[in-house]
Amino acid sequence: MIDVAISTGKPSNNCGEILGVVEFGGQARKPDLDAGYPTVGIAMGDPSHGHVCETWTSTSEVSTGRQGDIVYGHDRTHLFGALQLPPSDRYRDATRTAYRQLLALISDLDYPHLVRMWNYIPDINRPNCEGLEIYRDFCQGRAEGFGGAGAAMASRLSAATGVGSRGGGIMIYFIAERSGTPVHFESPRQVPAHQYPRAYGPRSPSFSRATFLPASKKLFLSGTASIVGHRSVNLEYLEGQCDTTLENIRVLLEYISRKSDATVDLDSFSLLKVYVRHESDALYVRKRLGGAVAPGVPIEIFNTDICRSELLLEVEGVLDMNVPDHHGDTK
Repeated sequence: MIDVAISTGKPSNNCGEILGVVEFGGQARKPDLDAGYPTVGIAMGDPSHGHVCETWTSTSEVSTGRQGDIVYGHDRTHLFGALQLPPSDRYRDATRTAYRQLLALISDLDYPHLVRMWNYIPDINRPNCEGLEIYRDFCQGRAEGFGGAGAAMASRLSAATGVGSRGGGIMIYFIAERSGTPVHFESPRQVPAHQYPRAYGPRSPSFSRATFLPASKKLFLSGTASIVGHRSVNLEYLEGQCDTTLENIRVLLEYISRKSDATVDLDSFSLLKVYVRHESDALYVRKRLGGAVAPGVPIEIFNTDICRSELLLEVEGVLDMNVPDHHGDTK
């Protein structure tokens, strides 16, 4: 089984061997194996604020390695990997290459099921050298990278996050799995991201709203924001965006419970990561989310840009699902 914990200052390995560590701090750090496990640094705030470690652990023995630009750790059931795209004024080609490398790695090591992906993109809302917003530039390359895997890839798109960072090029990290097939979910309130109309860029974002990993009985929630259908709502209105985001999450979890014959709701969160565009909004957002989930759930808030310039916050998380013995079934 795998687990994840958030800690301040240094990695937490109380739950087993380390698969990988993500450090959120003042500076980007190219993925490496210097500590004996994969470590990647995301530039996500003022260095005076210190840094936060997201530690992925396994209850099994972990081996590490490098293939191309990717460093990885794996335990014969789960794979953690990370890579960097150097700073550029255009990311499409590098992103396409990176995703093809990623797909080649999970194939070569026999971890064919993507479970969760994160993409941290500097200057995400600014235009690239050709005038295309950098996020749309990135999405074009990502879709082309996935496109090389065939038409069936759309049904295998995992939960994912794509938000801003404060420099160091694009940082990508991911979880893949070997033995059991993850179950991917879309939201009844939202158009699947890979079906967004062309108004949102040359190629749509490539992710599902949530992914359930039966091997660890965990549900991974994608970055979720104030979007209904495919449109942003409650523009520039923080309270309304919080309301819509929480309602999107609630409805999605109810839908997943029905489809999987499981129990999962807002009280099932074991970890929340929240991205707010304006630092001054962080206190309000923490209070709203803290009041919506079970007491004691770790909530880590980062001040950064969101994938759409009108959005003020985005929420992602990990949930523990209460599932029956036939947890692999869906209705």
